[in-house]
Amino acid sequence: MSSSVDAAPSEAPGLLPLLDVLDLEPVELDIYRSRRAGEPGFRLFGGEVCAQALVAAERTTAPECRPHSLHAYFLRPGDTGVKVVFRVDRLQEGRTFRRRRVTAIQHGEPILCLEASFTTDRSGTDHQVSAPEAPAPEDCEPFLWRFPAGWPLQPGDVFDVRPATTETRAHRRLLEDLWFRPLGEDTEGRVSPAAVLTYFSDLTFVSALLRPTGRTDVDHMTSLDHVLWFHNEVRLDDWLYFTKNSPAVGTLRGLAEGRIFHRDGTIIATVAQEGLIHAKRES
Repeated sequence: MSSSVDAAPSEAPGLLPLLDVLDLEPVELDIYRSRRAGEPGFRLFGGEVCAQALVAAERTTAPECRPHSLHAYFLRPGDTGVKVVFRVDRLQEGRTFRRRRVTAIQHGEPILCLEASFTTDRSGTDHQVSAPEAPAPEDCEPFLWRFPAGWPLQPGDVFDVRPATTETRAHRRLLEDLWFRPLGEDTEGRVSPAAVLTYFSDLTFVSALLRPTGRTDVDHMTSLDHVLWFHNEVRLDDWLYFTKNSPAVGTLRGLAEGRIFHRDGTIIATVAQEGLIHAKRES
């Protein structure tokens, strides 16, 4: 995304703007619709559509179910000026597991396809990896966002985000692991905490592809897919720690991996995403 502006932290309204974006209007049985995201002509944020698709899937399951995984493919760029229709297919109704497929549609064409699995199993993990050592979030500086012009929902208004470093390497702060917390933990029952986490998990994630190589010839990157596994209950009552790395990067594509931990060290989710690398054109 080449069009962007700097923004310092502002007087933030909290989670309400994000809840308004993720909340969906029921249209027919298993069909939902988003609100218009903004002015036409700008690209929809993939994490937004992915989180909305999860919300649509959740609304076709019983309250005792919660998501434990989702797999999404970004098929076409979305337009901020057009509402998105979400069609849910009920693939499985088991005793422990429910599975859903969600197709997000604009202009009659799919822009995202997501499959999500839900479970009634409320047990957590008995074994987990430990979170890497990091300075406390209070010792880290707030992130200065560079968001695309035209985005109606600015992440800095919803999340307090702090690169997990005390060094002032401004040109690399996008690549760092992140502390983050929603500005307000109450989702008002409108969407699940898992949907909020899904939205955030796509922010800055594809930048992990630049960490191993330090390439300077990259103009922008495009997310091809997005995968999340939820290991324990998603809690928004304290800071969360998002670690990012890339186990494999090529000239055109690379894989980003991440883990999200609660501040108390509990692992919340594992994230993966393949990204397409667009090199700068020679003048």
